[in-house]
This record gives sequence, structure tokens and C-alpha cells, in this order.
Amino acid sequence: MFTYDPAVPTVGGNFSLLPAGNYDLQITDTEERKTKNLDPMVNVTCEIINNPEFNGKTVFHNVSFIPKDKPGAGIASHFLKCIGQPWEGAIEVNPENWMGAKFKAKIGEREYVKRDGTKVKANDIKTIKPFDEDTLPF
Repeated sequence: MFTYDPAVPTVGGNFSLLPAGNYDLQITDTEERKTKNLDPMVNVTCEIINNPEFNGKTVFHNVSFIPKDKPGAGIASHFLKCIGQPWEGAIEVNPENWMGAKFKAKIGEREYVKRDGTKVKANDIKTIKPFDEDTLPF
């Protein structure tokens, strides 16, 4: 657990990539970490739901809690709002409370280089919105 003031947002090896598109996700695990800049970060494990072809497939997402004067500040607040968690003002962030939360996500693909120099393709959550929100396009 840590305090955050928002006034101040895969797969390699033998795994297969999900096709780019819109999916319903449910959080199945969280792990607190730190970014390279030592800001708080939560690694979120999600599973696809409501999609018979891909139900149970795993997608990972990092939620970084960046200070308000840095690029990307506010993305974590949007994520918290979308999963129904407190997001305004100074808040106590408890990732254990995120378990079971559902949200909608636009998933794409990205390529990155691992520490050993290997190029890997992974699924990447591009945008999210609340689970019960069907009116806004991605």
C-alpha cells in the first residue's frame, strides 16, 4: 500500500499474441514494483472475459504513478477511475483491492528488446474505459 496524489497508465516464448481489438478484461493479480525512475508502479495481470475464443488468455499492464510535473501523469488516475477505485486527491493505493475488477481495453501489439538483446512481440493495452461504458469509442 502507498499514498498517491494524482494532482501531482507480453507475451514471448511459446505464447501466442491476441489479435488487435477491443476486449473485456478482469484483473487476476497485482504486484507492486518501482519504475526505472523509482516511482511506484503496479504490474497488473488480466484475463480476457466475455470472448469465447480468447477467454482466460492473459494480458499484462503496468500502471505507473508518475508525479504531476512529468509526462504521463494522470494515466494512473484514469486507470483507477475505470476500475472503480478512488482516484481523486491524495489516496491510499491498495492493489489488492483491484482483484476481480473489470474494464474494457483496446489491445494492440508492441515490440521490445529484452535485456539479453532478443526482440520480443507482446500484447499492449493501448486505451481503457470502464467496464459498463459502451457509449464512448476507443
